[in-house]
Amino acid sequence: MECATLTSCAKSVSSSPGLFTRTAKGIRSSHCSFMARTMIHFPQQRIQSTKVQRRSCKKGGALGATCRDDKILVANRGEIAVRVIRTAHEMGISCVAVYSTIDKDALHVKLADESICIGEAPSSQSYLVIPNVLSAAISRGCTMLHPGYGFLSENAVFVEMCREHGINFIGPDPESIKVMGDKSTARDTMKNAGVPTVPGSEGLLKNNEEAVRIANEIGFPVMIKATAGGGGRGMRLAKEPDEFLKLLQQAKSEAAAAFGNDGVYLEKYIQNPRHIEFQV
Repeated sequence: MECATLTSCAKSVSSSPGLFTRTAKGIRSSHCSFMARTMIHFPQQRIQSTKVQRRSCKKGGALGATCRDDKILVANRGEIAVRVIRTAHEMGISCVAVYSTIDKDALHVKLADESICIGEAPSSQSYLVIPNVLSAAISRGCTMLHPGYGFLSENAVFVEMCREHGINFIGPDPESIKVMGDKSTARDTMKNAGVPTVPGSEGLLKNNEEAVRIANEIGFPVMIKATAGGGGRGMRLAKEPDEFLKLLQQAKSEAAAAFGNDGVYLEKYIQNPRHIEFQV
């Protein structure tokens, strides 16, 4: 058995550290201090190093001068991680993949120059654990971090912590994420700007009693929506009052498992809507 000092935090971003392959030097943040030096034992692992055939850096100017020295930690899995790694390799930039125990043989792990295990299979014990992801980036000397989508990509605290440790976050700044990163806050931002919004709850639901009252006020059918993440997870359509509480609990449980945040809110269900989206 090998021993490593892992990071932990007693505040809102806390989670079991799971597996890690290096000694964390101590992650400090204005939000909390990840300095609880608990000795955790786990089966011996090795940081994998993969020989990857990639193009040399052909970019000129500032990018050409810097990309050889850069290294990106890809804080995701699946097709988005594969796309990021392949694009980075075309630019001559090395990549570090992170993975949970169940993803150790995934394609993104094989394509990356290096890979490191950050926890057990549930995302709440791996890809959503800020100390593990950030420790992986620091220990491998990464200069940049690409979050992909989902997981920590819209977590303002995570972005601020990357900044504080000199890691360039490839994505929005924390100020933008704070006003648009979660759906409930985005609704408030739109209301304050005078933009019409779908009738629904004011902020997140606090308890079942409030949820039932608001659902009856706006009228069924209603949509139960997770404030975090996306991709349709943590969402349920409640057509009748007698199924509402069951679907509410399902939405909260799914959101907690997928995003590490079980916050939900209500909106009136709009039938046959038109979806118009602007990518900025």
